[in-house]
Formats: sequence, structure tokens, C-alpha cells
Amino acid sequence: MKRILLLLSLSASVTFAQNEYIAYPATGMGVSSTFVTDYHCLGVNPANLGWQAYDKKSFTTGSSEFGFSLHSQALSKQELRDNIWSAISNKTLDSLSYDDKVAAAQGFADDFAFNYDYNMFGFSYQNEKFGGIAFSIRSRATWNSSFSADFSSLLFQGKFDAYFDSLCYNNGTDTVMIGNYGEMRADSAVNVVGGQASIPLNTSELIDGSSLRLSMNREFHVGYGRKLFSIDSTFEVFAGVGARYIQGIAMMDLYSQDGEFQMYSAFSPGFDLNYADIGNPSAIPGQVQNLFRSKVGEGWGFDAGVNVTLFNNLHLAASVTNIGQMTYTGNVYEAVDTALVKFSSSGMEDVNVTNSISELIEENGILKLTGTESRTVSLPGTFRMGASLELGKYAHIGGEIVAPFNNVPGSINEFAWGLGGNFRLFGGKVHLMSGLTGGGGYDFQLPLGVNFVFGGGSYECGIASRDAVTFFTQNKPTLSTAFGFARVRF
Repeated sequence: MKRILLLLSLSASVTFAQNEYIAYPATGMGVSSTFVTDYHCLGVNPANLGWQAYDKKSFTTGSSEFGFSLHSQALSKQELRDNIWSAISNKTLDSLSYDDKVAAAQGFADDFAFNYDYNMFGFSYQNEKFGGIAFSIRSRATWNSSFSADFSSLLFQGKFDAYFDSLCYNNGTDTVMIGNYGEMRADSAVNVVGGQASIPLNTSELIDGSSLRLSMNREFHVGYGRKLFSIDSTFEVFAGVGARYIQGIAMMDLYSQDGEFQMYSAFSPGFDLNYADIGNPSAIPGQVQNLFRSKVGEGWGFDAGVNVTLFNNLHLAASVTNIGQMTYTGNVYEAVDTALVKFSSSGMEDVNVTNSISELIEENGILKLTGTESRTVSLPGTFRMGASLELGKYAHIGGEIVAPFNNVPGSINEFAWGLGGNFRLFGGKVHLMSGLTGGGGYDFQLPLGVNFVFGGGSYECGIASRDAVTFFTQNKPTLSTAFGFARVRF
């Protein structure tokens, strides 16, 4: 587990209003409800399959569409930014000194979020009489955490944290107890076996005010949409339905607030977590897998949507998506609320905050686990409503709102909104995209992007960011990008 999510922690996306499942042409606008069509509308509004974006081009296919961003208050600290960029360039993360760990603990004692999306393959066929049908295979991972200052300090400083007032020290002959006086010289720190608290707290008290939610899935989407009826060209109604089969690769839900405590998790054996031998009835054997990790759960989700077009240029849309549930049956664990007396870990060695999973649930971790046969979790359902206006062949502008149905791993934090559009230059060959998003628990963001369209829509490629301001300032705590280079129509 030491590096299971290194790339994901560096390549992620905060769930903003668009939540567009790597429809990168919509990422740069901050809106998607009435903009995306073909396989891009799966998971957003399947009714949009009812019409073709380009005349005489019924088939659309694409692959290798990728999007990520990362949100953390720690990114406003230049030294931690430098550490992350070093990880990207060197394919590793620098080890942190004691002072670095203190700074990292302070930086990550706040909201941290990512959402990684990769469209492996997408295909759609759209015809005026038949309607449209689409299929896609996607890989998604979301993380949303908020650590209290005490919890963050414990994760990064481990047995040296101030919570442990005594240290078990091996002087070369015996193991003795010494006081924990803070920073210790490196040559002495290596002799510390563990930390011990004389006044131990239960886990729920120790991490009070903290939460961590993680979901990693492979999704197989299918959808169908068509025109229901129309009155000339002044009033058209489209409807669509979609379904997805989901393979759960990893899941965790940790929450502690005012005495209410829970943690359950399920991780593929491909992550090579070193669990304690507690006789879990759902334990499954396996080896480390770097690419196609085996599943630990399955589920189904369903979508439905409508789209109304007025006077050929005013679009109104509404949809409900991701209604369903997951059932995890492999490596399912729950946490027991017990006192933390001793701890032997030296804490996290780098700013890859996803390594906190190892510190929490591996053998001798912070949490005491018990095994269980299965766990059923609702999918993060959403309601989406949007409107847009086409201004001839030169621009398309609109807005949308997104609201969560429930509060589970993968859900957006709260009501979110987006405003934006695209401006078409050089006869529609270049689409400049921009917008404004907010809500979802985050500050205002400024999406920005460009999409190149060649051959009357035969080929598309582009790049976008959910918050372009981040690249020009040091105070915005979000890094993101999304791109695609292999979308073809015929």
C-alpha cells in the first residue's frame, strides 16, 4: 500500500458542478447538462443521445480521455508544492524531514480531495429515426478527506507525535522508557521502538472531527436516448435511460464526529495491504497488481433524463444519475472504537496523503479492525438541471445546478453550480471554453479550455482545466487538467 495511490494523489479532480465523467470539451466550460452528446453524455444525461452533434456523422468513438485535479490547502505552501512537482518529475516522493512533517501535518489538517477519471473506450451511434445508443468503459477514483489537526499530526509524526508522552527507546542493551521531548536527533530517533500514551484516548476521541471517503471503480456504461415528439422545429422533447455495471476496486468510509464513529473498507488484494490475521470471513488471497486489480465488490447504477429544445436554440434539461448500490464481498473490514495506547510507526514519509490508508488499517495501524462478510453501500446519486442558449454558429452559453441525493463515498459535498459556454472561431474549427463554478464545498473556480475540431467534426482534440487560475497564483489550492486526443466521427 506504500504507493498504491501515488499517481492518483497527483492526478485527481475535485467534484465540481459539472461532474462530467471526462467529457473534456465540457470541463473547460464548467457545465455539461445540455452540452454533451454521444458517449460523453453517459452519466450526465442520456437524453442527449437523441440528436447528432454533426450532420451526416452517426458514429463517434474515442479512447484515452483523461482528467484529474487535486485540492488541498497544503498546495498553498510552496515547499509542499515543490515536493509534489518533484514527485512528478522523479516518479517518486522525497522523504520528509521532521520539520517537513510538522509543516505537512499543518497543511493537510484540512480538506483534501481528488477525483481521477480515465475513459478507456467510448462508442456511440446516433440516427434521427433510431435515436442514439452509446457504450463506454471508464475507470474512476474519488477521495475526500478532512483531518483534524490532532489526527493529521498523528499520521505524519507517528510514534513521535505529542500524543505519546513516553517513547520506548533501545539503548543497545535494554529497552527503556524515556520522555517524548519533541524533535529528536536522527541518530537517536532510529533507536525509538514506539510511542506510548499514559492517558490513552479512544479512537473516536483521538480523530474527532475527521472524515475520509474513498471510492475506486471500473464502470461499464450503456445508454439509449431518442426524440419522443416534436412540433415542427419549435418544440422537441428527448428522453433517455442509462445503466452501468460497476466493479468495486477499493472503498473506505471513515467518520468521527462528537462521539459518532464508524469505519468500513474493502480493498482489492492487488494493493498488497498487510492486514492483521483476524480470521476475516471475506478475506481473499491475491498478489500485487499494478494495472488490472481484481474486484472486491459489484453493483448496478441507473440514469434517466429529459431534454427539451425550443426554437432550435434554447435547451432545457434535467436528469437523475447513479441510482443504485454496491455490495462489497472481499476484504471487508470494520473498525472497533478502542483506546490507542501504543504505536510503532514513524509516520508518513512523504506528502502522498493516500499513504494514510496504510497507517490506519494495516497490522499495528491506528485502527483496530474486525472482519465481516459483506457491506452494501448506496451509489452517490445526483440530480442535475441545466439550460443553455445557442447564439447562431458562434457561441453556446448556459448554466446548471447539481445536488446530491445522499451522503456516501463519491458524493459531492453539497449543492453545486456552474455557468459557462464555448465560443467558436475560424468557422467552428476552434472552440474556446470558459466558465465559473462554485458550491460543492469549494471556492469559486474558473474553468478554461480549448478544443480543436477538424473535418467538420471528424476529429477532435483538446485540453482544459477546471480552475486555470491555479497555474498562475500560489494561493489557489487546486491543480487540475483534462484532455483528449483521439475522438473520431464518421
